[in-house]
Amino acid sequence: MSPAPVRRTVSAVGRRIPRRWRIALRRAAAGAPPFQTPSVRELCELPTGTPLLVHAGGIVADRALDGVVRTLARLHDVHLALVCAEAEWTAAADLVGRAGKARRRIHLVPRPRAVTAAFLRSADVAVFGFAPDAGLALLDTYLAAGLRVVAADSRVVREHLARHGTGDLFAPGSLPSFAKAVDRARSGDGTPAPGEPAVAPVEAGTPGAWRALGVGPVRLGMGTANFAGQLSALAVAITAARSDVGVELVMAKPPETYRYPADRYLNYPGEHRLDVQVEQAGRVLGWYTHLIVDAFRPVLGRANGDDIAADLPALRRARLKVALLAHGSEIRHPGAHLERHAESAFRDAPEELRERLTTVAERNRRTAEESGLPFFVTTPDLLDDVPFATWAPLIVDVDGWACDRPVLERARPVVLHAPSKRWTKGTDRLLPPLQALHDRRIIELRLVEGLPHHEMRRLVQDCDIVVDQLVMGSYGTFSCEGMAAGKVVVAYLSEGPHRAAGVRPPIANATPDTLVKTIESLLDDRPAAAALAAEGARYVREHHDGRRTAAAFDTFLR
Repeated sequence: MSPAPVRRTVSAVGRRIPRRWRIALRRAAAGAPPFQTPSVRELCELPTGTPLLVHAGGIVADRALDGVVRTLARLHDVHLALVCAEAEWTAAADLVGRAGKARRRIHLVPRPRAVTAAFLRSADVAVFGFAPDAGLALLDTYLAAGLRVVAADSRVVREHLARHGTGDLFAPGSLPSFAKAVDRARSGDGTPAPGEPAVAPVEAGTPGAWRALGVGPVRLGMGTANFAGQLSALAVAITAARSDVGVELVMAKPPETYRYPADRYLNYPGEHRLDVQVEQAGRVLGWYTHLIVDAFRPVLGRANGDDIAADLPALRRARLKVALLAHGSEIRHPGAHLERHAESAFRDAPEELRERLTTVAERNRRTAEESGLPFFVTTPDLLDDVPFATWAPLIVDVDGWACDRPVLERARPVVLHAPSKRWTKGTDRLLPPLQALHDRRIIELRLVEGLPHHEMRRLVQDCDIVVDQLVMGSYGTFSCEGMAAGKVVVAYLSEGPHRAAGVRPPIANATPDTLVKTIESLLDDRPAAAALAAEGARYVREHHDGRRTAAAFDTFLR
């Protein structure tokens, strides 16, 4: 059978298919043997030594490819070969047209009938993007060609590459993440850049992978916020505790946002696309048996709005068991918090932010009450706002933070404060008294902001006292990490919700007004303070290593 004629297609960048490509396409369609097929580098007409990435997967379905192409502007000497079938030529050319000045370094290469290791071997780095039904055969071909693989992060790909002991992962849609992954691959040793893990870790919780969806009779969907990796940690904890549960974790974030591990990523703008909404609805409504809705975010895309309320009728009709999970500002009411706490963080929040958070909290409270769904919160103070909720504690990697450095043996102990957002920690109110103690050489104050997670861990393990938030009424992740490291933790705790949760955290309770007195008391009785730190390590292992959190969901998952 003679090959189909190749049409003279005009691309979005104003070029026709070159004659040599039309000839190569005809030869590929006719099944030309590998020795007669030029290599991918030859088709790009690039000399040996010019850095060349190759992408040989599907063009249209790959959601990561647009970010890959746009990232070339940051990789000034790198070329990219897009191996595409004739039917993909127009879509590929449109993609190249969005690459700006970098389009001159993108080469559209005709796809042979069989994409072989011999065809790909002349490239330097292979790109495996993010397509919903992408198989692993192409990954194996890349590896057989001896190429370093840069792949969009998903659990299946992550586990496959781990078995081969190779590969560098990037967050789909994140330009900085892809650029760093390429740099690591080109270095040849797989060593992450400073502060950048090669694979996004489950920083919030117990290390490991969760069981895949469909392995057990309970098919649990989770999504889509995954703040600080808490949902990733919960997936690990639940599947470690229950052999009947398989999980699919979906995470929706803007493309530039750092991502924690997930099975599927939805770029935030992409949630508005009809094809994304249809695919997501098909998976959620047609496959899950249970669903944990994280932070009241929609799970069917944004067709019904920006919160879960409008998705609930469809979820009910599909007879899914649904639970709600909240972490903080999505349910914490600013006005009520101000009334309960004289030292409330909302005193320092901008008025526009208070108004917006009030609207969000009131809307989500109505959704929780009217739906009657099981409702879980990760910090005890939220029980003041939603007393009908169940506490499902924050999860931290207890073993990863543990250290054996004794505390309070230095004459001038190190006090660490590391706010993520200053107003939520009361930083501007607690710094003056801490600075005064520092100036009097009673303590050594270390104020840390914006450091990578692994560097923060080192600083926590090296300090004596962790001063966390003094304006919220409960302890958070940083307090848990400090306790896990065996440090004395200072935070402001409201008695009522912790009593309701049945816990007495071994934390030195302080407000900005009582902070100096609290620290001086700790230093006056150092043995008692060290005992408090030791009790904190036991407490966080009992309540925050994931076991108690998983147990909180037992009834829901039956």
